[in-house]
Amino acid sequence: MKNNKQFYKQLFIAFLFNLIIVFIIAGTYLKYVEIADYFVSKVYVVLSTVSHFILLTTPVFLLSALVFFITKKKILTKCFFVLLSTLFLLGLKLDSIVFSQFRYHLSPFVFRLVFGKKATDIFEFSHTTFFSVILAVLALIGIQFLFLFLGKLIVNKEFNLRIKLMCVVFFTSLVCTHLVYMWADASYYRPVTQIASVYPLFHPLTAKRFLAKINVVDPKKAIKNRDLYNITTSNSIVYPLHKIESVAPGVKKNILFITLDSWRFDCMDSIVSPNMYNLSKKSQVFQKHFSGSNGTDGGIFSLFYGFTGLYWEQFTKLERSPVFIDEFLKQGYDIGIYGSANVQNPPFDKNVFSAVPNLRLSSNGDSPSARDAEITEEWIANLDKKDGETPFFDFLFYDAAHGYDYPKDYDIKFKPSSKEVNYLGLDSNDTEKYTMFFNRYKNAVYYIDDLVGDVLKALEEKNLLESTIIVVTGDHGQELDDNKKGYWSHGGNFTKYQIQVPTFIFDASKAAKEYKTTSLHYDIVPTLMKNYMGVKNPIGDYSMGQDLYNLSQRDWFVSGYNNNYAIIEKDRITKVYSTGLFDITDLKLNKLMDAELHYDVIKEALEQINMFYEKKE
Repeated sequence: MKNNKQFYKQLFIAFLFNLIIVFIIAGTYLKYVEIADYFVSKVYVVLSTVSHFILLTTPVFLLSALVFFITKKKILTKCFFVLLSTLFLLGLKLDSIVFSQFRYHLSPFVFRLVFGKKATDIFEFSHTTFFSVILAVLALIGIQFLFLFLGKLIVNKEFNLRIKLMCVVFFTSLVCTHLVYMWADASYYRPVTQIASVYPLFHPLTAKRFLAKINVVDPKKAIKNRDLYNITTSNSIVYPLHKIESVAPGVKKNILFITLDSWRFDCMDSIVSPNMYNLSKKSQVFQKHFSGSNGTDGGIFSLFYGFTGLYWEQFTKLERSPVFIDEFLKQGYDIGIYGSANVQNPPFDKNVFSAVPNLRLSSNGDSPSARDAEITEEWIANLDKKDGETPFFDFLFYDAAHGYDYPKDYDIKFKPSSKEVNYLGLDSNDTEKYTMFFNRYKNAVYYIDDLVGDVLKALEEKNLLESTIIVVTGDHGQELDDNKKGYWSHGGNFTKYQIQVPTFIFDASKAAKEYKTTSLHYDIVPTLMKNYMGVKNPIGDYSMGQDLYNLSQRDWFVSGYNNNYAIIEKDRITKVYSTGLFDITDLKLNKLMDAELHYDVIKEALEQINMFYEKKE
C-alpha cells in the first residue's frame, strides 16, 4: 500500500515538473492579453493564468493515476504518462502557434487544415521543420522519463510535498478567478474579461442577470466601468492599416442608406416593391450581391466596416468606430441614424455607431410597422429642417419585413395573407399555407416600399435627388424553406436565400447599369469612400472589399459573424461552426460527404479574415 502511495507521489512530482513547461508555453498567450496598469487586473492575470493552465494539465495526472489504480502496473502507467504528457505538451504548443498566426484555437477544422491532404498549401512544412518536430518529440519523451526519475528520487528523500495544501491553494485560486470573471463580465471590466478570448478551453462563469438581481452589480456603475475601460487602441487589432488620408471634394454629396431587415433577393420587382424598383431602373444595380452575414449583427457590421463580422466581439469591446463614420465626422457631415428597432440590441451603439453624436437609440411604436412609419416621418421632418449647405449621411433601417408586419388597417396587395406569423406547422409542400405566409411577407415589403416612396418624394420636393447618393440594400436575406431543409428564417445557413440581398446605388450623374459580377457588402464602404469622399488610401487599408464600379471576378467569399462563418465558392459552402466543427455542402445544403477542403481557398480566406490582426513574432 505504501509503495503504491509513493508511486502516486512520483507521478504527481512529474506532473509538477511538466507545469514548468506548460507555463513557458502559456507565456505565448500573454502577448495577446492587454495587461492594464491596475493592480487588481495584474493579480487576476497571474492567478487566472496559473490556475487555468494547471487545470488544463491536471487530466494528464488523473488519467495516469486511474490507469495505475486499475492495472497496478507501474511500467504501463509510466508509458501512458509519458505518451499522454508528450501529446498534451505538443498539442498546447501547436495551439499557441496556430493562435498566434490565425487567432484560432485547435479544433476539428484546424486539425483538418494541419494534418489533412494538401495541408502544406496553408502551413509550410520544410524538411527542417519535420526534423525539428521529430527531435522535439524525442526530447519530450526523454524529459518525461527524466521527470519520473527525479520524482522517484524526491519521493525516496521523503520530502513533505504538502500536496493537500497545494490542492487547496489551486482550487481556491480557480474558484476565485471564475467568481471575479463573473463579476467582471456583469460590470464590463475589460481587463479581466479579455482573457476568455485568448486562453484555450477557457469557459468562465457568467451571471449578469443574477448579479444584477441580487444587487451585486450596479447597472449605472457598470456603464461607467465600460466607459472607463474603453480602450481605443489594442495590441492585437490594427485598423485601419494606415492612417486614412482624404481630400474632400469641393461639392460633397449627401449619402442615404435605405436598408430593409430580412429582404429576399427575389422580392425587389415592379410588383412587390414598385417604388424601389422604379428607382433601381435609374441606378447601378448589383444582381448578385451578398451580405457579410446571415444575421443582422454581422450584416450591418459588414455593411459599415467593409469587412467580415468575425471582428464583431473585438470591435464591440473596443468600441471602435468604422473609418466610414469617422470620415463623415471629419468632413463635417450631419449624421442621422434612424433605426426602427433598438440600436442597443444588437449593441450597434458600441461599434458601428459608437462615434455618432446624439445617437438616436430607439423608436416608440408598438410594432415594427408602426416604428417604420415613425422613422420615416421623423426623417422627413428633419429633412425639412436641413439648411441645404451641410451635407448629410442618413441611415434608414426598416424592420417590418423581419416581423412580417403591416398596419391592421393597411390595404394589402397580396391575398390571401396569413393573419398571424406562426412558424409551427409550416410546410413548403402545403401550397395554401405557404402562399399565405409568403404573401404576408410580401405585404410587409410592399408596406416598406410605400414608406420609401414617401422618402423619395420628400427628396424630390426638396430638390435633393440630384445631390444625394442613395444606397438601397438589405442586412441579410430570409429563407422560406427554399432548400427543403426546414429553414424558415435566417441565421441558420449560408445559402443564397439567407445572404443574397437586393442592392443598388442611385447616382443621378451615372447612366443606369446592371452588374452581374458577384458583389458584397464589403464593397459598399470602399466604393463610397473612394468615389464620393476623396479617400486616397488603397482599399486594403480599411476593407476587404472592392470598388463596385470596377469589380473583378470572385471565386469565393467569406460570410459570417463572430466564430460562425462560411466560405462560399461557386459550387460549395464550407461552414465552420463556433465549436471548430465544419461541414461541406453544395449550394443547396446537400452534404458532400467525400469532398476535400480546397486548401488554396482556405489559406487565402484565413489571410483575409485576419488582415486587421497585428502580426507578432
